[in-house]
Amino acid sequence: MPSLRSEKIADELRKEISLIINKETKDPRLQNINITAVKVSDDIGIATVFYTIIGESVIKNQSSIDQKVLKKFSGMVRSKLSRTMQIRRVPVINFRFDESIEYSDNIENLLNNLK
Repeated sequence: MPSLRSEKIADELRKEISLIINKETKDPRLQNINITAVKVSDDIGIATVFYTIIGESVIKNQSSIDQKVLKKFSGMVRSKLSRTMQIRRVPVINFRFDESIEYSDNIENLLNNLK
């Protein structure tokens, strides 16, 4: 069960990463990222950032952002977070495409087909 501290840090990370994307990102591929959720491990060592891309399909295979670009971007984000957040250790950031929207669309289609 996630601790209250890790939930608070996850919420703060979501806000701060969204601000970094909106205000400080110059790469046009990354400016359309929408942060949907952040999950932080209990020891606050790893943060998984779930994202979708605004204006594109919600299907993972059709995502236009390469994982190498996101890995490099995560280092830059972590560096900026270390200057803005007041925590001892900024977690390692891993970006993952949010498949929950695609999953819910599939379930909704299945339910509609049952009618």
